[in-house]
Amino acid sequence: MTDLPLPPSHWVQRLARAGYAAKGVLYLLIGVLAVQVAAGVGGRTTGTSGALLVLLRQPFGRVLLALIAVGLTGYALWRLYCAAFDPKHPGRRDWRRAAVRIGYLMSATVHGGLAWQAARLALGHGGGGGDGQADQRTAELMAVPFGQWLVGLVAIGVAGYGVAQIVKVARGRGVEAMRGYDPNVRRTVERAARIGLVARGVVFGIMGLFLARAALQRDPSEAGGVADALRELAHQPYAPVLLGGVALGLAAYGAYQLALSRWAAVPTA
Repeated sequence: MTDLPLPPSHWVQRLARAGYAAKGVLYLLIGVLAVQVAAGVGGRTTGTSGALLVLLRQPFGRVLLALIAVGLTGYALWRLYCAAFDPKHPGRRDWRRAAVRIGYLMSATVHGGLAWQAARLALGHGGGGGDGQADQRTAELMAVPFGQWLVGLVAIGVAGYGVAQIVKVARGRGVEAMRGYDPNVRRTVERAARIGLVARGVVFGIMGLFLARAALQRDPSEAGGVADALRELAHQPYAPVLLGGVALGLAAYGAYQLALSRWAAVPTA
C-alpha cells in the first residue's frame, strides 16, 4: 500500500490537527459533565454522541457542530492515511504493524460515522439517538451468522485495547511525540496524557465487559458505550471517587488531544 501516491504533507498535518482538536473538545466536554455528576452539581454521564447533542443546544450550536464535523472528518482521513502508509513505521510488514493498521482503519470508520452524525445535526437533521447506539449495533452484529461469536471477539478486542492503554502508560509509552514547546509545558501535557490514557483504558475495559456479557447472554441490550460505562461507575460504592477520577481523566485526555492539535509531531510517510 505504500506505493500509493502520497498527499502533500502539509495537508496531512492539517487533517490530523483538526481531528485532534475536535476529539479534544468532545472528551473535555464528556469529562467535565461527568465531574459535575460525581460532585452532585448537575451534569450528565454521556459519550461522544451525547456530547454532540449537548453542543447542539448551546448558542451557535449548529456552527459548533459544523466545525466538529470538519475536524472529525479530518481525523477519519488522517487515520485512513495511517492505515494506508503507516507513517510511524514505513516499510514494516510484520503482523504487529498489520494489526495496528487494522486499528487505524477501525478508528477511521468510527470517527467518520461520528463526523456524519455531527454534520446531520448541524444541518438540522436528526436530534435524537444520543448514546443509546451500542446495543443497536450489537443487535445488528448478533443477527449475522456466528454473530454471538463475533460480538465475543469484539468484546475481547475492546477490552484488550483498554488494557493495552493502561499497560503502555505503565511502561512509559503511549504518549505521542510532540515538539516546539516549553519543557515545563511538556511535562504537564505528558502527565495529563498518562492520566487520560488510563481513564480511557478503564472505560474501554468496562465497555468490553458489557459486550462480553451481551455475547454470553445473547442479549444486545447488555452492551453499552462510554455513557453506560460512566453510569456503571456512578452506581458503584465510592461512586464520587471512582466516577470523579475517571471523569477527570477523560477531561485530561481531552486537554491532551487539544495539545496535540498544536504540538503533535505528525509523521508523514
